[in-house]
Amino acid sequence: MKKMYLKRASALLLAGLMAATVVGCSSGSKTETVGEVSSQETKETESKVDTAKTGSGDQVTVRLVHYMGEQSKRDALDAMIASFEAENPDIKVDVEVVASSSYIATYKNYIAAGEAPDIMFGKPQTMKEFVDGGYFMDLKGEDCMKNVLPMLADECTINGGVYGFPIDAQVKATFYNKKMFKEAGVEAPKTKEEFFKVADTFNDKGIKPFIHPYNFIHGVFHELDSFFTSMAAATGNESVWRDSQEGKKELSDNEKVKEAMEMFSKFASYKDAGDTAVDQTQGIQNFAAGQRPMYMNGGWLMGDVIAASPDGEFGMFPTPWSDDPKENKLWVGIDDVFVVSSQTKQKEAVMSLLNYFASEDSSKVWMNTAKLMTSNVTVSTDDADEFIKEIKSYIDNDMIVSKSLVPDYTSEYSTAFRTKLQEFVTLDDSKRDVAKLLQDIDYEIASIRQ
Repeated sequence: MKKMYLKRASALLLAGLMAATVVGCSSGSKTETVGEVSSQETKETESKVDTAKTGSGDQVTVRLVHYMGEQSKRDALDAMIASFEAENPDIKVDVEVVASSSYIATYKNYIAAGEAPDIMFGKPQTMKEFVDGGYFMDLKGEDCMKNVLPMLADECTINGGVYGFPIDAQVKATFYNKKMFKEAGVEAPKTKEEFFKVADTFNDKGIKPFIHPYNFIHGVFHELDSFFTSMAAATGNESVWRDSQEGKKELSDNEKVKEAMEMFSKFASYKDAGDTAVDQTQGIQNFAAGQRPMYMNGGWLMGDVIAASPDGEFGMFPTPWSDDPKENKLWVGIDDVFVVSSQTKQKEAVMSLLNYFASEDSSKVWMNTAKLMTSNVTVSTDDADEFIKEIKSYIDNDMIVSKSLVPDYTSEYSTAFRTKLQEFVTLDDSKRDVAKLLQDIDYEIASIRQ
């Protein structure tokens, strides 16, 4: 059975060749945008890959591919790599940036062509087929994992192996503009009822309450996931997405999923026509500019928000799904995770780089530049932004839910699911039918599984 699965995984990887988006290599820690690649450019890319494998003289090159879209994260990564290269002149780090919407297809393309990057970026549990195919290295017991917050390591664990190094502890929540809340005479809500009262207060004033990046497939999912992980964990639905993927249960038969999708649909009722053109970058700019008071998303956006509005006052609260405040816990999980190719010929250099990322100095650079809490539990947050201290207070008070408890759909299942969500929220209010949405998702998931 295992051999059959491995063959299927390999077939999936090869099938990705036609759909993949290919990127060209870059030099040093500079980045390049994704584009179409001609046959000549492909040859040039192959030449660069060969150079990366052989190095120049005594210098070796580590090829790192990521899809971080936020500039604050890229700046933090560049700073850490520059410092690492200064201390390790025999190691060069080449960085490529791929689109978040097509990174899985791109990885499949590289692996199928025998050109897997030394380090890739992503969430191991959503790329399980790569693990099952033997394409990712098990990092269990490596030095970079020694001080990682245990719940983050758990989320990188598959079948007892640890297939990624998480650099930060991420949250999903509702981020809000404190000044706008104060002017409207409202406070951060603690219950579902209070939450929609706040939304209606702004709506009645002619201010749309939520930033809706509906042109960004993952942004749509973040709105749902900002509350559903907490809801699923509290109601015995931890395996809901995986049960659907594996054909064990259908979403249309789950009353809690229906309830969650009704709430998700209500979010969309506060949109305007322009939201279908808003992507993550524009959403961040709009939020920083104070156009709307709330943004249901991940903490990764706050670095760019603060950079765009350094004098702004922003806070966060767990997106409430229940009228019992004790049930509305903060989503904590992985976001920025580096996975290592099992095909790498530069393991020693790769591990030196990841160990450097895990150090106290790098952790502080990440916190101060990317505005995210480090995954390293030994590093103090006393000098970090208030926003990061807030995250730690939720962790210290055990008002959190680990994302690892509610694993997402993987690979093409995830893409299909998020595509259906995106189609749904862009519909007019009168045309959004939750029952039909769940039936459509069930059908799409079953089609992929066959």
